[in-house]
Amino acid sequence: FPQNAPAELTKTYPTLARFCHDQRLEYKRLYHRKFYSDKMSLQVFDLDVRCRRLKEVGFEFDRALAQWYDKYHELVEYRNNNGHARVRRKENASLYHWVKVQRRRRKGNQQLVKLSEAQMTLLDNIG
Repeated sequence: FPQNAPAELTKTYPTLARFCHDQRLEYKRLYHRKFYSDKMSLQVFDLDVRCRRLKEVGFEFDRALAQWYDKYHELVEYRNNNGHARVRRKENASLYHWVKVQRRRRKGNQQLVKLSEAQMTLLDNIG
């Protein structure tokens, strides 16, 4: 498995983790081929259809963005369970650091990629 695949996914659902990894690789190959070629073979067409169907059901081909949404959902769950989103390091160090980085990204820290408008809206709606 890729080194930075979520550990929980690879341990609990190794087949699903492999499937996600393979789909992301195929997606990259597909769009590389489509960019450099005017013709679409039957194999490329089938891959294109599969990728479009995965997008329709919400599959995220960008692994970094998928991991962002995983942490976002973890924060929502934390908020629902605790009544606030002020994560303490001793309660959940991983989520604490993620929230800290998101605050820095929102402020426009030059060393980090700025949050998108959609990401800011999602985080604002948590409260």
